[in-house]
Amino acid sequence: MENAVADIDQTGAERPPSLEQKILARQLESVAAEEVALDSLIYQGDSVPYDLPLEDVQRVFRGQAADFLALVRQDRVTGLCSRGRLGRLLGSRYGFSLYSQGPAHLAQVEHPLVFEQGTPLRAVLAGALARHGEEFHEDVVLVDREHRLLGLISAEALAHVQTRLVAEQVEKLRRQNLELIQANDASRRSQGLWQGLFESHLLGVALLDPRGRIQVHNLRCAELLNLEPGQPDGLDISALVPERERPAMAELLARHVAASPVLRDQTLMVPGRGLRSFRFAAEWIAETGQVCVCLDDVTEQRALEGRMKQREKQMLFETLVAGIAHELNNKLTPVLGFAELLGVCTDPLARQSYTKCISKSVMEAATIIRQLLQLSRPENTCRQAIDLREVVNESLIMLKFLARECGAEISTKLPAEPVFIQADSAQIKQVIINLAINALHAMEPVADPRLEIAVGRGDGCGLITVTDNGVGIAPEIIGRIFDPFFTTKSPDRGSGLGLSVCLGIVRQHDGAITVESEPGKGACFAVTFPLAVEGRALVARVAEEMPVAEKTPAAARSAEPARFWRVLVVEDEEGVRMLLRELLVMRFNCQVDTAGDGAQALGLAGAGRYDLIVSDIRMPEMSGTEFYRRLREVRPELAGHFVFVTGHAGERELEEEIARWNVPLVKKPFSMARLADVCQPFLTRPTAA
Repeated sequence: MENAVADIDQTGAERPPSLEQKILARQLESVAAEEVALDSLIYQGDSVPYDLPLEDVQRVFRGQAADFLALVRQDRVTGLCSRGRLGRLLGSRYGFSLYSQGPAHLAQVEHPLVFEQGTPLRAVLAGALARHGEEFHEDVVLVDREHRLLGLISAEALAHVQTRLVAEQVEKLRRQNLELIQANDASRRSQGLWQGLFESHLLGVALLDPRGRIQVHNLRCAELLNLEPGQPDGLDISALVPERERPAMAELLARHVAASPVLRDQTLMVPGRGLRSFRFAAEWIAETGQVCVCLDDVTEQRALEGRMKQREKQMLFETLVAGIAHELNNKLTPVLGFAELLGVCTDPLARQSYTKCISKSVMEAATIIRQLLQLSRPENTCRQAIDLREVVNESLIMLKFLARECGAEISTKLPAEPVFIQADSAQIKQVIINLAINALHAMEPVADPRLEIAVGRGDGCGLITVTDNGVGIAPEIIGRIFDPFFTTKSPDRGSGLGLSVCLGIVRQHDGAITVESEPGKGACFAVTFPLAVEGRALVARVAEEMPVAEKTPAAARSAEPARFWRVLVVEDEEGVRMLLRELLVMRFNCQVDTAGDGAQALGLAGAGRYDLIVSDIRMPEMSGTEFYRRLREVRPELAGHFVFVTGHAGERELEEEIARWNVPLVKKPFSMARLADVCQPFLTRPTAA
């Protein structure tokens, strides 16, 4: 009996923390005090029936280190049983004999704290830590909504949480004070930094009110606008804008509140300096209701860019000039030749045929000149609804000869329906021609160069793609190809502005340009422009396809004597081919066969007998010079019966080689007498075998 009583702490002194309490304390250290959940503070959940004899309660306490046990009745908590109170009741022989069979609630504390789960932590702390004396050390009972026991929370755990909560609040206040001090310091520093940056900025910076009056400006702005030292703010920037541009500036300022940032060139009349070009960047500051404007004088830069663009355009013309000369000579040759034939021919049908050929050649020459003038005129954009198919076809006129020179095949993919965009036709042609020339240069090392230009639609945009099978673009430079003056070509092949100019033109038209390339597998440039809302074709077909017969007019041949001479004419231009045939028939009364290129002519010459072969030099499939070389191998006897005609012979080396072959050369446009003088020696001697 005495041993049993001795196990009970009769004084209610604080007991050392149990292992469970130590583990719980360590777990709580990782959670902020404000975030601690009540159920996480539970260290044990034992209970005894409220009417259990105290002797049996004593045995329960003896089996654990807890100082308190919950009292329950029909699974509902009724109170809190204390080890200390139990010790005082059963601590003597008299007490034991008197109370050992008494109910457990005799040892319950007087004012137990019972909280439902979900009670705010601060309310539990306020209730538990406001107790005094022995009550301060009593456990707190946590129950659910049905008043069923969830567990007991020790006063030590609650005190620990309260201590941490206070420490955290103190730390929070300390940090807030520190942040406030730092914020004030940062504000002073920021203000000083802003002032320093504002005044020392390389750009002119000004803050305008919504009406355009300068409220504050930096020193650089005063220098750029030539403002007098000490001149007060309030200058209306619109007053510096040329009068014709003021409505646009007023509209810009009026819609600035809802508009996105603006970046554009703006002309200003600077006092004492005249008209100057400024790079004008403006953005609305909603917080202050002002417009922030950054200015940079780009007058000299724009002049330099203009000169460089003109140089690039000059190099473009120099690249195209041989082809333009060749094509124009091809168009002028029928005009001159058929005009002479009109003077000597009396047959009405033949004269009508000659007239149609002259008209067709003149219209085609006019088309070439029109394209040349569009490319060469100043860059005063004239945007209209244009059909991309027409623009591509007109660009090919300028590229056809250059493609022949490179031995490249150009193909097009054009849709059946028009693709209208709102753009300046000449500038879009410049983009196409620059991309095509760039592709032709990239294909020079390729054995079978192929260039494709396609037009299409997609996502509300008109699309142009220029695809080649050239050497491709290395990954390390593909991101730089649109940079001004960046080029991998030698100085004589370009200034590095070609693609940069393309990018500028495309952006001016609210379009985009991208490139995909893999080294060794060519490149594909894709250019997109917004589709026009309503379009109309700008360039109509001005010349009908003229059905020109590849035979001498019937009336002119009705009473012809038998011909002894036989001539082969090789020419890809239909009008020139018809003229050569007519001139030779009329002058020498010979039989004339025709071919459109060297490959076709080689087949005819390989099997036929000809007294004379008249061949153009620049032709697709097989050039005239290549045809001559191959002919010397298969029919060497015909090599001495050869005459070249050309609109542009080409390189000096080629002309020298033709001279070494001792082959006569007739340059277009030529007269009937000139052709007759060159051909007569071949058609007045004994016929060829």
